[in-house]
Amino acid sequence: MKTNNFSRKTAAMVAVVSLGFAISCSQDQTPFQTEAANAAEDAITDYYYEDADDMGSLTLEATPEAAGGKTAKLIDDRLLCATITVTPDSINGTEDNPIGDIVIDFSDNDAGECVDPRGNVRKGKILIHFEGKRFHPGSFFVLTPDGYSINDIQLEGTRTTTNIQETIVSNPLHEIVLTGGKATWPDGSVATKEHCVTREWIRANTPLLDQIIVSQCADEAFAATGVNRRGINYEMSILVPIVHQRGCPLPVSGIKQFVDLNSGKVMTIDFGGGECDAIVTISIDGSSRTVNVGRRG
Repeated sequence: MKTNNFSRKTAAMVAVVSLGFAISCSQDQTPFQTEAANAAEDAITDYYYEDADDMGSLTLEATPEAAGGKTAKLIDDRLLCATITVTPDSINGTEDNPIGDIVIDFSDNDAGECVDPRGNVRKGKILIHFEGKRFHPGSFFVLTPDGYSINDIQLEGTRTTTNIQETIVSNPLHEIVLTGGKATWPDGSVATKEHCVTREWIRANTPLLDQIIVSQCADEAFAATGVNRRGINYEMSILVPIVHQRGCPLPVSGIKQFVDLNSGKVMTIDFGGGECDAIVTISIDGSSRTVNVGRRG
């Protein structure tokens, strides 16, 4: 089965972890390092939610091939040892408007976990309820982690992805709402988050040039709000749409703004002007620094 995902490239994960490492290993612990580390951790949890969402999308593409209550395996190396159970709603669903539920179980094996070829360890289940065909206007799916963790970071919350595009001939456009988001890290620290963003898939002549454009929901004051692992309340806005290109470790362009509600500090992260690299510019209260997040400090 053809895979149309962006999230499986763990180079993005390596990049944001390197950012956190580079900040933490610096000898001059300044407010810049602290705020940049906070942003790195936010990027990690975002990545893991996107990874779960991406695997859910892949299973949705396979649902026409699955029968009620029957298990199936998908050709994606993150899912090779997972058990996937698809249960269509034969009473309320139709061929044109399928309805049903999917369970992706990473613990239904002797090891009690799944380890992908890049070393990511997944445990627990991902529950999905879907209504409508994946790329048809008005279709949606609701993803809920159930004891699910990746690399011992446990995720909670409800993530609803709705197709808000008006026609099937236009670029796929989805609104993604996370409610009750919670990430518990191995040391017991907790980060909470809620967000509303839109995600547009721009198809190119070659898949390598495909782009995903992430914007803030039009009727929302912020793209995300939450409390990070250090107990800091924050608001995040997308000032310039975030552009992801297939195979690039970080967004190739776009600007995010974080406001620390505890101190009032404002930080922006500028991902550049379109180059596929690991360089970002971080600005805090008018002071800027360019960081190569692919290089450790």
